[in-house]
Amino acid sequence: MTEASNQIYRPPFSYPSEDDTAYLDHFAGKFSSVFIALNPFLRLPDHPPFKNSDPVPDSAIQDALKLGPSCGVSWQEVAELCGFASIHQVNRALRLTGSKRISTRYASQHETDHMLGICAARSIYPPDEGCSSPLLELSLGSFAKAAGHDSLISAGHFGSFPEELQVATLLDRQTEHGCVELWAEDKSLYCAIYIDYHYFLICQSDESLKQVKPRDYFEGFYADGRTNDFWGVGNFSGNELQKKRLTSQRPKKENPR
Repeated sequence: MTEASNQIYRPPFSYPSEDDTAYLDHFAGKFSSVFIALNPFLRLPDHPPFKNSDPVPDSAIQDALKLGPSCGVSWQEVAELCGFASIHQVNRALRLTGSKRISTRYASQHETDHMLGICAARSIYPPDEGCSSPLLELSLGSFAKAAGHDSLISAGHFGSFPEELQVATLLDRQTEHGCVELWAEDKSLYCAIYIDYHYFLICQSDESLKQVKPRDYFEGFYADGRTNDFWGVGNFSGNELQKKRLTSQRPKKENPR
C-alpha cells in the first residue's frame, strides 16, 4: 500500500472516549451535525423467540435482509408496546441485553425483562449491540448513495482494519456486513457505533447536510449542545437524564492499539 493510500485509510475520526463528552463538542471543527440513528428491532414470526445474551441468529438476519423495511419495528413502537415514556427507556432497557456491561444502578432489570417479554410474545428481535442491524445497514447504503458517495472506508471498532467498501454492497440483500465505522474519503461523513450501544452517530459537514438529511433515512434525533452518551441511561425525570458516571463494570473507552 502506498503512502497516499495509508493517508486515505488511516482513521481520521473516533467515537467520543468519555460518556459525558457532548457529541458536538467532540466533533467540533470537523462536523456541524450529529444525528443519533437507532438500530431497528426486527419482527420475524417464523423464528424462535429472542434469548437474552444471544446474538440475532444468522437465519433471522438473512430473512430480514430479504424482507427489508417491512419487518422493521421502530423504537417508538417498542416504547408504546412496553408503556415506556420515551425511546430513552428503550435504550436503557437494551443496555441489559448483550454484554450487560453497565451497573444495574444505572439501568433497569425490570424494564429490560418487561421489554424482552413483550418482544418474545410478538416475535420481535432486539438489535444486537455494537454493529448495524440489517435494516440500518440498508438505510446506510441508501443514505450514502444520496449523499453522492460510491464508496466509503469501512472499519471495525476504534478504526481497526480499514478497507474500501462499495456503497452498492450495502444495498445487497444477500449479505450483511455488520458495519461499525464508516467514513467518506473527503471527510464529509462519519458513521460509528460503540461496542456496547445500539445506536449510530451520523456525523456530517455542512455540505453533506445540504445534500441529504439523516432524518429521512433513520429513526432518531439530532444532538444538541448537551447530548452525549448519557441520553439513555441512569435515572429519568420525565425525559431528562440525571447525568451519572457509570461504574467500573463498564470498560473505559480506549483505543487499544
